[in-house]
Order: sequence, then structure tokens, then C-alpha cells
Amino acid sequence: MRQGKIYPYLLIAPALLFITAVSLYPTLFSVYLSLNRSRRGQLEFVGLRNFEIIFNSGDFWESFRLTAVFGIFFVVLVMILAFLLALIFKRGLRFSGIYMSIIFIPWMLSEIVSSVMFRWLFLPEIGIAQRLLGPLFGDITFLGTNSGAMGVVVSATIWRSVAFAMLLLLAGLQTIPGEVTEAAAIDGATRWQAFWRVTWPIVLPTTQVTIVFLTIQAINGAGMFLSITNGGPGRATEVLSLYMYREAILFFNFGYGAALAVILFLINAVLAVVYIRSLQTQISY
Repeated sequence: MRQGKIYPYLLIAPALLFITAVSLYPTLFSVYLSLNRSRRGQLEFVGLRNFEIIFNSGDFWESFRLTAVFGIFFVVLVMILAFLLALIFKRGLRFSGIYMSIIFIPWMLSEIVSSVMFRWLFLPEIGIAQRLLGPLFGDITFLGTNSGAMGVVVSATIWRSVAFAMLLLLAGLQTIPGEVTEAAAIDGATRWQAFWRVTWPIVLPTTQVTIVFLTIQAINGAGMFLSITNGGPGRATEVLSLYMYREAILFFNFGYGAALAVILFLINAVLAVVYIRSLQTQISY
């Protein structure tokens, strides 16, 4: 009997060891690095000095603000578009498979391909989108202005992510029993009332999970910024993840960069807790 209980743990032991090696060790090593600073190729223990410098740094708080601005616009706009698309597909469309395949093309492309494509679209001299949209916004150069550059990255990230969010929300909508909506209609509920009092409460856990996923993507997404704007113009689009990359990789400030990584890890850990609690939410019909 005891051997039967131990056997499953023996089977998963190799996978657990592998996960520990590739995730736990780098995390612990990052914490160790965050308590040190590199000088002449040597590590010098400084305790929490790196964190003190970070929280007193104007560059950090500016990057934090830019990350928050990007995250809010990105998450809100993606959720609106994804919800509308999910509702449309839920009601049924002719050739819905073709439409869904088209919508998923951006998600199937790699991040670097999407970002390079958007950069070319908004190049000052030859970009098609720049030539078409520039005159509508006062002949501005999108990648040359602070708000324009951020808008391009937000647009590119939305274009690539809306299909994934729509799929999650559509899955949530399809769990709603038909009897529930029929009962609401029989009781005289309008479509708007049925949405807020029937559809929305049922799909709320899926919505929360989707928001958490998108927020994590917004916090950790340095690839689009690096490829489209490289943090520019100036440092107008240098979000936290890109700020960490520059400090650690370009400036060889490993301790400071590791401290930034620890802060990002803690933010992600909080979001992971929210995600787990969202999964545990129960809906009663």
C-alpha cells in the first residue's frame, strides 16, 4: 500500500527536479545578485542598497508610470475588442471559421515579426500608416513623438493579443447554459438586462483570468518596445522590463538589474495569486 502511494511521486520527481533547475535556481540567484553590486568583475555585498537606490530613482518611477499607462490602455482596449468579438462569434456567423482563422493570424506570428512590421508601417519617410494617418493628426511623426510612439506600441500589442483574449472570453461565454438565457427572456429581461444580470456574472471569472494574463503580458513585454521604439524617443517608452534590460545587459549593472527583476517577480507573484483565486471562483446557476 505504501509503495502504491510513493510510486506517483517517483514518476513526477524528474519533472520536479527539472523545473527546480530551470526556474527556482535562477530566481534564487537573482535574489542573491540583487543584494550585491558588481565592481571590477567582482561581487560586493551591499544588502538592500540596490533597492534603496531604485526607490529613490526618478528613472525607476518614470518607467513605472509608463508601464502603468501602457498596461491600462492595452488591457482596457483589448478587453473591449475581445469581448465584442466573442459576443459576435457566440451568436454565430456564416464562415465563422474563416473569420476566426484571419483574426488568429497576428497571434500566430512571432513578436519580432509583428513589431518589425509595425515599425515599417510607421517609418517617417516610407511608412504606409504614417502617410495615411499622419495628416489626420496634424502631420506628426508617430515614432518621433512621446505619445505617438507609445500609441504605435499599444496598437501593435493589441493587434497581436486580441485573438487570445477573445478565445478565453468565448470559452467562458460558451459555458453559459441556454436554459439560463431562455429563462431570462421569458421573465421579460431585455438584452441589456440579460447581459448584466445573467451573462456578465457567469463570465466574470473568465474575464478576471483574461485581465490577469494581459496585465502580466503588459508588465513583462519588453520585446515590442525594444523592436519598435528601443525605448525612444529619448526614454519616452522605456517601460520597467526595458529599463531592467538596459541596466543589466547594456550597462553591466547586474546587481541593480537583478533588484529590478526581483521587483517585477513580486508584482507577477501578486498577479499569480489573483489568477489562482479567480480560478477558484464558483458560479451557481
